[in-house]
Amino acid sequence: MSVRHVGAVEFEATCMTIIDRMKDDGEPVIVIKGGEPVAMVTPLFQSKRRSSVIGALKAPDYDFDDPFGSIAAPGDWNAQS
Repeated sequence: MSVRHVGAVEFEATCMTIIDRMKDDGEPVIVIKGGEPVAMVTPLFQSKRRSSVIGALKAPDYDFDDPFGSIAAPGDWNAQS
């Protein structure tokens, strides 16, 4: 992944433009002041949040035919007493 380097004066003058560009291309920005790196601005990874509660309680892929029954067949266990 490439990293952009921006001077502190340029960063101060064009901060919102730099942030918008970083949001689009995902490229982190290192801010340089006096020839030394002083800050690194990186984009946050956007989680796939649901936009509404509709569908948040989507039915699972398994059945609840017997919610209090065993989740395994009796032959699946190899327990020794």
